[in-house]
Amino acid sequence: MSLPVVIKRARHAKDLIDRDFDRLNLVDRYARGAHRAPWMPAKANAEFKDLVKRSIVNVSSLAVEAPLNALRVQGFRKPGSGENANEWAFWQKNRLDERQNAVHRAALTSGAAYVVVTPDPRKGRREPAIRAYDAISTVAVYTDPAWDEFPVYALHVPEQQPDEDRTVGFLWDDVARHTVDLDAEPESAVLASEPHGMGVCPVVRFSPAVDLRGRTRGLVEPLIVSQDRLNQQTLSLLLNEHWGAHAIRFATGLAPAERLDPETGDPVRDPETGEPVYDVPSLDPSTLLMAPNSDAKFGQLPAMPTGDLLASRRQTVEEIMGLADVPPHYLAGSNLVNLSADALAAAETSFKRFLSTLQDSLGESWESVFRLCALVAGRGEIEQDESQVEWAEKATRSLAQAADAMVKLMQQGVPLSVALRKVPGFSQADIDEAVKAAEEAARKAEQAEAEALKQQKEASGGVDSQNRRDPSGGGRVPARAGSARR
Repeated sequence: MSLPVVIKRARHAKDLIDRDFDRLNLVDRYARGAHRAPWMPAKANAEFKDLVKRSIVNVSSLAVEAPLNALRVQGFRKPGSGENANEWAFWQKNRLDERQNAVHRAALTSGAAYVVVTPDPRKGRREPAIRAYDAISTVAVYTDPAWDEFPVYALHVPEQQPDEDRTVGFLWDDVARHTVDLDAEPESAVLASEPHGMGVCPVVRFSPAVDLRGRTRGLVEPLIVSQDRLNQQTLSLLLNEHWGAHAIRFATGLAPAERLDPETGDPVRDPETGEPVYDVPSLDPSTLLMAPNSDAKFGQLPAMPTGDLLASRRQTVEEIMGLADVPPHYLAGSNLVNLSADALAAAETSFKRFLSTLQDSLGESWESVFRLCALVAGRGEIEQDESQVEWAEKATRSLAQAADAMVKLMQQGVPLSVALRKVPGFSQADIDEAVKAAEEAARKAEQAEAEALKQQKEASGGVDSQNRRDPSGGGRVPARAGSARR
């Protein structure tokens, strides 16, 4: 490939990153709780501004955190196999038990995340190195973005640049990883090219959903408008509670008291006008107010109600939970008290369907990662096989329900290794240990049964107790044979 083509692709991809940079940064801010401030007057004082800061309630982050807690890959194997595929070893070596959460969080937040699989030069050409990047600084370009498994090329531009005088990016295609200076002239823009020998662009896109036009959208962006409304309602509630939730006392017609010098007792006068300085009467509950003037009046303004503000705010929270497909008790736990496991499962029905959709989409992407690992390890060409990602079971069910379901499945002939996957909290190591223990118990039971039959035969003196025949072939043994003579 000629160098100008590499530069053309890199600059085109950089334009795509710049196009979506502001939008994806805003989404990232809302996921982290750094929201746009609610509206406030231009001349707001410090007290008002502090209430604005306290009005931010980051409910939109639940759209990511709730499904993220239920998305955990725990195996990669072919149907019917009792062990993980060979590629699972690369998962462990790249510490993806921990790092998979970062990939899932970036994909759910921004709508896309990217995983790159290339030979690790530090460990040899047969060891894959797996790295992940978010969509804010990375983009992949496809021939058909809705159907293609791998892109034509992809570009990552690190946020932290080692050299302030130039912008360095890394472009992957089906030949190599190119280090590119995006600000240099085409003749000197390619700083290095490292062939990877993969035959395809080794980049896999992770997304919760991709439409037929190749567009992706995360789970936070649809909630931004509702989240802004919730923050504004929270600010109104705080203002009401701070200044209007208590009765306000007032008095009219009071004669102000002159301020006296504590040392001399003389009236204090304004140094500029020479007029006496008066103290504003205190209206706190500990002060007794008296007025010699018969026209003086005392009273109080009633406290402002907060019920309507709370109801409006609660409705917005329920709207956000509905848009995010998150069960309401994940946030409003006080509204669901002492619910049974069946009631909780019913409340999560829609959420479980949503999780199934996410597992289908993200699982296909992890399977593509494993196929790239197999290619790096020299185990064959990239092809769609029957190997599948296994997700940990994290449904909201009681242990009794899970045990009952497991027993019913085994009664229908489902293997123990499959039935145990329906038990919440069981890892693959737990399942393997349980299956091994069950097989060992069955083997010992067979040995005990065989030993018991052997001892029974020896105790009967070699006589077959079923037909009472002499083992030597002498015919049926009389019923009273061998009994003592009287």
